[in-house]
Amino acid sequence: MEQMINSMFSKDENEVRNSFKLISYLLQYPDKRWLQWRELVEEVEEFESPSLKTPLASFLKAIGDISLDELEQNYVNLFDFNPACSLSLSYLKAGEQRERGQILVELKGLYKDFGYEMTDEELSDYLPVVLEFASVAPLQISANLLGSMREPIEKLKNELEMLNSPYLFLIIACLSGMELLEKIILSGRRE
Repeated sequence: MEQMINSMFSKDENEVRNSFKLISYLLQYPDKRWLQWRELVEEVEEFESPSLKTPLASFLKAIGDISLDELEQNYVNLFDFNPACSLSLSYLKAGEQRERGQILVELKGLYKDFGYEMTDEELSDYLPVVLEFASVAPLQISANLLGSMREPIEKLKNELEMLNSPYLFLIIACLSGMELLEKIILSGRRE
C-alpha cells in the first residue's frame, strides 16, 4: 500500500515525505532497532537533496559510536529534563498557558479529519507525531501545519545548537524539508 501511495507523489515530494518519516523515527526515544545503524545510513544515502541528506548523514555519523544505553540517557537528559528542548511544540510555543490546551485539541481534530489515528501514548504536538502526520497528509495541510509550528521548531534548533547536540542535525533536516515542501507547493501553483 505504501508503495502505491508513494507512486502517486512526485520524486521531490516523496523525498520530503520520507525525510519527515525518518526524522520522526529518529526523534523518538532510541531503541534496539537503532542498532541496525547501517540500514539507517543506507536509507539516508538514497536521498538526493543535499539539504536533507547532509544533516541526516551528519546525525547518524555523530551517534554511530554511541552505545544504546548512552543514547537513551542522552535522550532523556536532553528532551525529558530540559524544558527548552521539549519535543512538545505547543509547550515551546505557549508554555503552560491555556493556549497550549487549545493547540493540542486543534491538532488532534486535524489528525482525525484526515484519518490519522493517534495512540494515547503521545500528545498531538509531539514533534515526531507532527512529522509522521506531515509525511502522509495532503501537501498544503502539511505545509500549513509545519508553518504554524516553525517558531517552536526554530526555538528547539537554537537550543540544540547552543548545547552542541547531534539532534540539531535532525531539526536542520526538518526545517530543510519544510522549505522544500513550500517550493514543491509553489512550483505546483505555477503549472
